[in-house]
Amino acid sequence: IREVTDQSFKAYHEKEFAIRIEDKERCPFYAGVIIRGIKPVQSPQEIREVLLAIGLRPVNLIVDLTNFVMYELGQPMHAFDLKNINGREICVRCAQAGDVFQAINHESYVLNKTDLVIADKAGPIALAGIMGGKLSEVSNSTGDILLESAFFAPAHIRRTSRRLNLSSDSSYRFERRVDLGMVRRAQQRYITLLSQYTSFDSVS
Repeated sequence: IREVTDQSFKAYHEKEFAIRIEDKERCPFYAGVIIRGIKPVQSPQEIREVLLAIGLRPVNLIVDLTNFVMYELGQPMHAFDLKNINGREICVRCAQAGDVFQAINHESYVLNKTDLVIADKAGPIALAGIMGGKLSEVSNSTGDILLESAFFAPAHIRRTSRRLNLSSDSSYRFERRVDLGMVRRAQQRYITLLSQYTSFDSVS
């Protein structure tokens, strides 16, 4: 894996965005990286071919690279469209009883207090370790993202996945325990690949 520091992007400290982990039993480690000013482009042919070969439909470069790195390193990641996050903070917490989560599969799920979510000030924007939310989904015009990489406790992911009858490539891996040492390395690999295929303004 090439070091991110050999790429020509500007890094700075994001002082106005916070990440809080309220439940460290279910989420011992959560890393968020903000990437701004991404020039939207289609994924290169070599990335699309790999994804198609493993049964995944290419979407756009931002999403495709999360899937490519997941299959390369075994670490799931998720990209949120930064402009669709309400407020300047996200929180890793248990859902409130009765929370309704709108997933990117266009289905809605009623949550309970045992379900771990990623939430902004308006409510859940991702079901931790399982699926992202429709309201913060990346589109072909997305320019700024929050790139999530984390370690979620396997038993808790498995319980929620079974209860909601909702599984994904991410939940499959989190249920079987990901390598904590890959959380940051996967983000680094993502940024390195992103810099090869398109331009962007900054990383923080």
